[in-house]
Amino acid sequence: MSIDKLRAIRYFVRTVDAGSFAAAARSLEVSPSALSKALTGLEELVGFTLFARSTRRLALTEDGRMYSECCRDVLLQLEEAEIGGSRNLSGTRGKLRFGVHPAVRLALLRELKQFLGQNPSLQLEMISTNAPGALIEQGLDVVICIGALADSSLVALPLGSAQFVICGSPHYLAARGVPKHPDDLAAHDGIVYVMPDESPATRWQLVRGSDRRLIAPPVRLAVRDGAGAIDAAIHGCGLVRPFDIAIRPDLATGRLRSVLDDWQSPPEPVQAVVAASRRIPSKVRSFIEFVRSVI
Repeated sequence: MSIDKLRAIRYFVRTVDAGSFAAAARSLEVSPSALSKALTGLEELVGFTLFARSTRRLALTEDGRMYSECCRDVLLQLEEAEIGGSRNLSGTRGKLRFGVHPAVRLALLRELKQFLGQNPSLQLEMISTNAPGALIEQGLDVVICIGALADSSLVALPLGSAQFVICGSPHYLAARGVPKHPDDLAAHDGIVYVMPDESPATRWQLVRGSDRRLIAPPVRLAVRDGAGAIDAAIHGCGLVRPFDIAIRPDLATGRLRSVLDDWQSPPEPVQAVVAASRRIPSKVRSFIEFVRSVI
């Protein structure tokens, strides 16, 4: 197999995953014309048509679908063979590009040194996102999300669960009082955080037995990242409702104190989102297991 054919196969698999020629070209950082030329050349080499180009949307021919499955396995086997054949290297190697929900990011970074130590030849690249679609749009290997997966073209592997906790600093609670009932939140300052790919978290759902409340506390501060919202609460700016996995050390040390503990929010699944393929690269499998141990 020539290097040109191998490159064309990589382009072909990325195009299938991206769902469009334009998205694939962006993720590969090549021009659309270069991508089109590579795919046309691959069709000439294999002797059959990969895409039904007469349709308005990207669609594989039956031959193209079968070939894409074989190509995906070839690329994964090649990667694992390279890893297995390397001498004097422990663990996995190469680059792992992953997306992660901000709440999981905080928990992950506290333990990431351990994973890096176990995989000294692996380079990591992280972005903050809770959008499963970023897997394809940004060419990531895996996305660690919180919440249900709506896109059936992707695969979600369960890692655990996360639950919202309402909390504030001891100083703030001493000055403003400790809420005993969800209705008491109307007299408090709310801190909310919102990511570009999420809706604003200005409504807090609380459940106690059969009693359900949807509370909209007065928002005094909106922050674009979860760490900033937590820091604001630690410094007495109001009450915040982060996921529990993000603030475990702060609750343990007393920098934050949870309130309304008898009112719970529904737990949300934490999942590793990967492309729908029959095999997952070893570097991704290792990372997923590490995240599961952190959660």
